[in-house]
Formats: sequence, C-alpha cells, structure tokens
Amino acid sequence: MPRPRVKDEDRKRVARACDTCKRRKEKCDGQQPCLLCKRRGREPECVFSDVFSKGGAHRQNSTPASQPITLKDALNESNDAEIAIESLLTLSGSRSAAKTPQYDRDLDDVISKAPVPKLARLLRDGRGKFIFVGDSSNLAFVQNIRRLVKAEIGDCPLTTDPLRHAMCEIIPPHKVPTPAQSQHPKPSVAEAQDLIKHYLLASSGVIDLFEPDDITDHLLQWARDSTAETDFNSSIYYLVLAIGALTRSSTDLDQAEFYFLRGREIGVSSFLEDPSVLTIQAYTLITFYMLSAVRRNGAFMLLGIAVRAAYALGLHRSDISNLFEPRERAARERVWKSLRVLDLYMSGSLGRPPATSEVDGGSVSWNRSTRDYEDIQMNGRTTSATLRICFIFERILNEVYCRREVSVQLVESISRQYRDWTIQLPAGLQADSLDSKEGSTAPSLRQTIGIAHLKGSYYWSIILLTRPFLIFKVSSKIKGRSDDEDSAGNSVTMTLSEACIDAALRSIEIATDIVHTVGVPKRLFMITNNTFISAMVIGFAIFGDFDKSFPLLSSIAQAEAILIIMAKDDLSARRHYEITSYLRLAALEHINRRDQIQMQKRRQDIHNIFGDPINKANGGTSTRASTGSHTPDQALASESTQNGKNGTALFDMPDSGDAAPPWQLRFDMPSESRGPVLTTSGALAYTGEDSAEQLPPLPRTDFGQMPDTGYLSPDGSGIPSLPSYAEEFPLFSLMTEFDQLQDPFTVRT
Repeated sequence: MPRPRVKDEDRKRVARACDTCKRRKEKCDGQQPCLLCKRRGREPECVFSDVFSKGGAHRQNSTPASQPITLKDALNESNDAEIAIESLLTLSGSRSAAKTPQYDRDLDDVISKAPVPKLARLLRDGRGKFIFVGDSSNLAFVQNIRRLVKAEIGDCPLTTDPLRHAMCEIIPPHKVPTPAQSQHPKPSVAEAQDLIKHYLLASSGVIDLFEPDDITDHLLQWARDSTAETDFNSSIYYLVLAIGALTRSSTDLDQAEFYFLRGREIGVSSFLEDPSVLTIQAYTLITFYMLSAVRRNGAFMLLGIAVRAAYALGLHRSDISNLFEPRERAARERVWKSLRVLDLYMSGSLGRPPATSEVDGGSVSWNRSTRDYEDIQMNGRTTSATLRICFIFERILNEVYCRREVSVQLVESISRQYRDWTIQLPAGLQADSLDSKEGSTAPSLRQTIGIAHLKGSYYWSIILLTRPFLIFKVSSKIKGRSDDEDSAGNSVTMTLSEACIDAALRSIEIATDIVHTVGVPKRLFMITNNTFISAMVIGFAIFGDFDKSFPLLSSIAQAEAILIIMAKDDLSARRHYEITSYLRLAALEHINRRDQIQMQKRRQDIHNIFGDPINKANGGTSTRASTGSHTPDQALASESTQNGKNGTALFDMPDSGDAAPPWQLRFDMPSESRGPVLTTSGALAYTGEDSAEQLPPLPRTDFGQMPDTGYLSPDGSGIPSLPSYAEEFPLFSLMTEFDQLQDPFTVRT
C-alpha cells in the first residue's frame, strides 16, 4: 500500500539537500541558502545540483597535511573549523560530557561540597590536531571564565577571542646546521661555563638531576676533549647546553635548537632501548627543554618514557634505593624528585592524570584497612619540601579533579598537610639544598629562584584546591542566587574563596620579585604559569565583587607587567598577556556597570527626597512622572502609567496642600528615633538631655579687662585649646608679619 502524501508544511525531511550538506553528511533544511551555509558564511556556495559527485571538488585553499599550520590558520582557514569547534568541542552541553554544575541544590550540599566545573575539552595544537585538556587545566578555567563573563556582560574581546579554542604550541622550523656548527659542535670552555650557569639557574627548584659542582666539572672537561663527542654522556651535556642557551637570550635560539637536536639524536640512538639512570636523565632534560620552548604536548609524551624507565628501575621505591651505595642512592632520589615535579606540573596545567605516585612506593603507604588518603602514612625521604608539596598536588588532582567534587572535610584533611609542610619548611629547604649556607648573609641567585619555584607551587596548589569554591561563589552572584550571609555554608565558602584570592595575590608578589632580579633567566615557565593562573583568579574574582576587599585591579595590572617582561622571550607569555588584558578589560566593564547601577539606585533615593529638576526642565523627558506628593514606593508604582505625561513645573511640587513632603512619609518614625541632630560643622548637637556631656562654656570677659589666656592656644591665635581641636587638628596661623602690617581694606591704586 503506498504511503499517503505528506503536506509540505508537515514534512520533517526535506526533499533535497544542498551539495555542501550532502558532502558533509549534515541535515539540510532545504532552503537556499540553508541555515548551515548561513552559519558558515558560505551562502554563495549553497547550491542544489541534480547529480552530485561523491568525490567532490577539493578546496583550492586547503593546507597540505604535511605542511604545519599556525594557530591562527588552524581556526581562521574557514568558518567550517569554527562551527565544528563550537558544536563539537563545547562538551559542557553534550551528552558525552559531564554536565555543568547545578547550583540549585539543598543548602546542606552547598555547605559540605563544592562542584568542580566539568569542562574537559579538546583544543587544537599548532598542527591542527585535537588535544585533550581536563578540569584542572588553565585553559579549562579560562573557558569557564569566558562562559560566566558572557552571561554577565555579554560579548567582549575575551569571549570572542578567535584563538579561544587553541593551545599555544611552537613548531620550530627545520634548519640545517651551519658549516661552523658541523665542524665545531662543541662550545668553547668559557661559553660552556656560562651556559651551565644559566642551566643551573633555570632548573633550580624544578629539576635537580646533578650536583652543581659535578656537572660543571664534567662538562668543562668534556668541552676540552675534542675526541669525546658522541659517547653516552654527550647526550646529557648537549641537552644541558641547549637549556642554558634557550634561557640565556632570545638571540641564542638557533644555537639552543642545534644543541637540543644533537643531544636528542645521541640520546635516542643510545638510550631508547636501555633503561638506565642516564636514560631517565636524558629524557627529563628533553622534557624540560620542550616545556621551556612551549612544546607541552611533546614534553608530556616524552616524559612518559622517562617515568616508565624509572618504574622499571624501581626509583619510586625508597627501600630499593636504599640498597645502593650513598652516591648512587642520592642520584636515584634526585631523578625521582625531578620526575615528580615535571609530571605534576604538566598534570595540573594540562588537566591530565599524573603518571607518578608516592603511594605504595615506600615513602607513602595506604592505611591497610581503609586505603584512604585520610589516614595515609608518610615516612622515608619525605623530608624534602619539594616531594612533600608534590604529594599535596597528587592528592588534589586525584581526590578533587578526578572525583570532580571537593568537600570541606577534604580541604581540612589536606590543610593539615599544608600546616605540617610550613612547619618543616626549613628542614625541607636544607634537604633540597635551597637553604643559605653557613657564613652567607643571603641566599644565592640559584637558591632564590629555587625558593620562588617552590613557594609558587605551594600557592598554585592552594589555588587548585580552593578554586571550585571561588567559582561557585562568583557563579552564584552572577546568576542571582541569594546566599544567607549568616549561614555556615556561606561562611566556609567565602573563607575558602578568599584563600584562593590571597594565594593568587601572594603568587604575583613572588613573581614580581623574581622578574625584577638581575641575572634571572629569560624563560621560567613555572613562574609564567603561576602568574597567568593567578591573574585569571584575580580577574575572575572581580566579577564576584571581591575587589571591594582586595586590591585586585592593581594586582592584575601587576600580573600584566610581569607577563610583558616574560613575553620578550617567551611566546606563551605573550598569549597569556593577551588573555589577561582581555580579562582586565572585561572586569573594568563589570565595575563600570556595577557602579552605574549603584549610582542610579542612590540617585533615585535622592530624587525621591529632593526631586529631579534636570529631567523636569527637559520638558517631560523624565523617566519618572511622579510628584512630590508620592512616596518612593508610590512613585515607582505609578511610573508605568505616568510615562506619557509632561511636567508642568520646574521642581516637583505637591499637588494639594494636604500632601506632606516626601521625607515626612519616607522617614515616618518617632521623634526620638529620627537620627542625630548635627551642627553645621558636622559635630553632634548637644541637647538638654545630654547636659552631662556638654562642652565646657567659653569664658566671657569684659573689654575693659584682659581675659584669662590660659584657655587659649599657645600661639595666641585665639582658638580655644579644646582636646578635640588641639590634639587632633593643630592650628597654625597663615598670616606673616608683612600681612599683619597691611590694612586689608585699603584700596590699592
């Protein structure tokens, strides 16, 4: 039986689709141009042909797969990329992604837990590939800020940034070594010594693979020997030189890349299938170099090789390391600590699961019965301040961002570790060789940078732990959700939100001191990261009106100044500065709108009392058509019915003689409760009821006798020396001896 014909207005499937929708296998609405072509901005290409070739015509402007594309080209090559990203990458509204946190919960849930915004996303790297970033990542936090800012003030440069779905990645061009580099690949001894110095400065507090004196002596000896150029240790030395050249100056980038490629080539050929401490050291140096050169995804991948080699050698177990002689044991512990720092840094900044763990590794062990972090036992090599803060990071990433919620009880549990960390910080600095040596009055530059990295990590971990509470607080304000100021839940949320802001402010202070220190390396990726995430917290807090309690505007301007300094040599800092400046402008717009609303509210109250002559003088253009005979409530209630009437007088006047002035209605209260009576100088006027507190009367004397001058001021000005004047506001005569000789009423000709 044939199907009945469907009317065109009831048809759900179109009879034909445009060629573009056919090729893309998308649902077309049959219009010309169709809706999807309109969204792509390709109305002229929306054509309907009877015969359509499946092969399709290739775009003339398509980029070959083998040719790298820049960040801007990856997104702006066509509107197809933007539409695909908007529809596919905004996972907060998709079925596969976790939902945006709901704030309409019961108060008990709000008191005990704060949701972690679930903003796992795919971003595009420099080659156009989709890369995953998780909840704890900086870019996921920025995306969350963009969504809330758009809800508050609408579209702005922050929300319409064309690179908002891209990750900053640098793709170096391939360069052939120069003849001089090929003939003499090693640097001179003086050059090598200077590069070692910059390596030790840049890596202080991040990777601690070698004793400073040992690596300096061995590398200088290697630089003098022209024969030892491709042995096993050469890979390590070339990578050390590459890091030193990269962090010394932007003019050394080509030389740094040459050292890096040569060291990586030797390392891959020598260590790829041979897990050893040298293998881990080489890949750790490669990771550090790539992080400094803004190649984070490649660094994340190669660090996995080093971590697996470390587990193969048992570096994660302190009891295994104790079986070796002291020198070898110290080297193994140094390597493991360096892996922990790099791994947790990338896990926190990119939102990806950490690859290392201290649990069941000998230093930290579970409670056998509960297997919970709450009763975790710490022993062994945990005197290191770096390892202890790394374990706090591990707890935050695993218990907060993997479970996607944070409770006040968990914050209290982790806060005990923070307190223990601060108490044992002097011993921890000594274990990390960051303490001042005996006889020195101040720490060296290397120790100063290492301490800045360590304290910056400490404050960054606090930001990660308390950031969900700040997001919850600001989101509630933007969405108009009322909070009970006296409730326990609101008090806890406010305290933890302020802790997040305070940690950001302190991190900015640390970065300010470092970037203005003479001799600091040009690239410090951890300082740049801490500055950027702190700036995001500070700018975001302004939308929660925390700028009334903290100096947020000056601090975000300070963060911009830091990023400007770092951006001279670091391309990622340039991108961070751009985002920070967009956020500051959005925050200023929010403050301006907030002040305008508050001013209008205050002005409305004033107009209700004294009238509004400006709008009345404009011939009935006032938005308020009420008269002085109305109360403020009545005036607002009659506003909708009085808009079309013109004013008949310059000032608001009562319509009838029986009507009272508005302030009598507004302040209808007992006489004893109407507020204080003031003098014209702003002081309280004294009444008979307060005779006991009246000021002592001034002495009155006749002109024929000299008054008692004991009550006058010492300088003879005639002003009574009352405590309220003499003590708080000392008076001085403004007349000179010359002025006293002149007759002020004499007319000069």
